[in-house]
Amino acid sequence: MSLSLPYFRSRRYLSGVDWLMGAMDHLAIRTTGIGSLSQAILEVEGKIPEAALRSALAQIADRFPLVHGRVARDCFNLAPFWKVPRNARSRPLSLQVIDLPMNAEADAETALNAHVNEPLGSRYEHLRFLLVHLGDARSRLGMVFDHKLLDAFGAESFLRLIDQVWQGKLAEISPRVKTTEPPQLDHWLRRFRSGKTLNERLFKLAEREIAALRMPAPGTPGKVRFLHEKLTPQETERVRLRAGEECGMPILLPSTAARAVLAMKQAIPNAPLPGTQHLLFTSASTRSPGQEWEGLFFNQLSFLLFSVTEAMPESPGPLAVLLRDEFFDQMRQGIPAALQDATMLMRICPHWLGSRLMKLIFGGRLCSLYFACLRETGFPQKTFMGMPAIDLIHTPTAFAPPGLNLCMTYFGDHFNLVLSYLDGALQDSEAREMMGRFKSMLIL
Repeated sequence: MSLSLPYFRSRRYLSGVDWLMGAMDHLAIRTTGIGSLSQAILEVEGKIPEAALRSALAQIADRFPLVHGRVARDCFNLAPFWKVPRNARSRPLSLQVIDLPMNAEADAETALNAHVNEPLGSRYEHLRFLLVHLGDARSRLGMVFDHKLLDAFGAESFLRLIDQVWQGKLAEISPRVKTTEPPQLDHWLRRFRSGKTLNERLFKLAEREIAALRMPAPGTPGKVRFLHEKLTPQETERVRLRAGEECGMPILLPSTAARAVLAMKQAIPNAPLPGTQHLLFTSASTRSPGQEWEGLFFNQLSFLLFSVTEAMPESPGPLAVLLRDEFFDQMRQGIPAALQDATMLMRICPHWLGSRLMKLIFGGRLCSLYFACLRETGFPQKTFMGMPAIDLIHTPTAFAPPGLNLCMTYFGDHFNLVLSYLDGALQDSEAREMMGRFKSMLIL
């Protein structure tokens, strides 16, 4: 069954993963009013010039008008696609500038946290920038991005793109950026088989109640709080080496996921919504090496679900081995590919219906914790607009549910850890304990 329906070759049709992220965004808006936003914060040594930054952003918006697009549906084949308005090139990317004294680190953090906790201005806005000057010594550039347009790796690459445009390399890079995508309305039998494989996996997981946080009432505005920890280069190398020892190969996910779920279980032993399993929803970039520009926009992700039951070990090493076995089992079953295929079929549903179906499977508890581990960076350079780049962290809003996100990202020679949690769903003391336990289990 490889019959393919006609489509417009000039359009960027959404993948199944893009559709899934849109459904999660719809669910998050209903829950907290914010949506599935994240922020990448780049810190540099020196004062980023406002005029040069605005010029680079204007050039990018003119060359890639899809940054102001929105989701629409093809009236011929019913596949969702990214519709770019005719006046997109004339729309600037939002940039706010705040000048603070050199020692006002706390004020800068407050401003950046508030920046990501505000909903986007319209359905055409997917990027928003905040430039904070700390005297002339340092700058922090916060880029809020919509997960319907960029994933975390893509966001880091977008920051790199700004620097490359500043260097005058837009004409060199832009032809490599992929802005169209066929709807992949084909291989129907394979996709239906993938749907069956995925459903079997999901319904098996749904046999156990999921321990989770209690979400606020629908429509209640929810602010997200953040905790940040940085590993030293020596600690980072320790994490990599031990993960290789526990998994038998240089992969991080099973080892770090085991510590993430144990940190949650130990910090919140009595979950507000109790259950017999902690379910982790994890993501990883699927880009091939050297494909950072080709896959700049939209979501190049695969997903895995890990179930940790009460009978499993409470120590990191043995649990990491079990999750390693589960990781390889899911890869053998083709679960990531099955999810991508199955969600291709789900695209016929509008996001409001898709979000309801997602909640229905697990009785409203999608998972206990969303965990992301990026072992590579989309911003590998050491400078930004001619100034030394000091650090790059992410402050994602907490997908709600679960209302709790833990992410590891890599920059330079170290890992950054960020815990995002919905205000009221988790106490500050519990969040601090969870972050402390996670970090200590990683480095000890």
